[in-house]
Amino acid sequence: DARGVIKKIGCTPEHPPALPAALKAIQEADYIIIGPGSLYTSIIPNLLVPEITDAIAARLIPRIYVCNIMTQPGETDGYSVSDHIKAIDEACGKRLFNAILVNRKYPSAGSLIKYAQVKSHPVFLDREETSKLGRRIVVTNVMYEDEETNLVRHNSERLARVLLRWYSRAHA
Repeated sequence: DARGVIKKIGCTPEHPPALPAALKAIQEADYIIIGPGSLYTSIIPNLLVPEITDAIAARLIPRIYVCNIMTQPGETDGYSVSDHIKAIDEACGKRLFNAILVNRKYPSAGSLIKYAQVKSHPVFLDREETSKLGRRIVVTNVMYEDEETNLVRHNSERLARVLLRWYSRAHA
């Protein structure tokens, strides 16, 4: 039941080499989409490879962060959307994403109660603070909520439709 704020995250070795296949994929990508996922144990660790972050930042294409719907106990307690972006920017030492996809729909009361029992809450879109970060903010319903278990997840089909629609508009 850890509580607190993660102040720093790193890796050993401090500057690990990037896999050539990963760099090639980044260089050939039409879009770079990262997330959803655990901010400090899935997202940021993959962005601690300097060659990877340099390659992503150098691409003049949409670079989208799909923000989590719910906070993670002991990891992102009380985090807003802007807190997620600031944590990524700080860990990477640069601005990687030029767009943020945020879920619009709020979970049901049943889901909120279930998540509150484990001290997890919806990630709040602090629009004013997030806007100050200079990213495009896309707010849309990409949530799936299981009525039996009250689990909240990203709906992969909705997410794919939103991203494909975005892609097709950019290439129209």
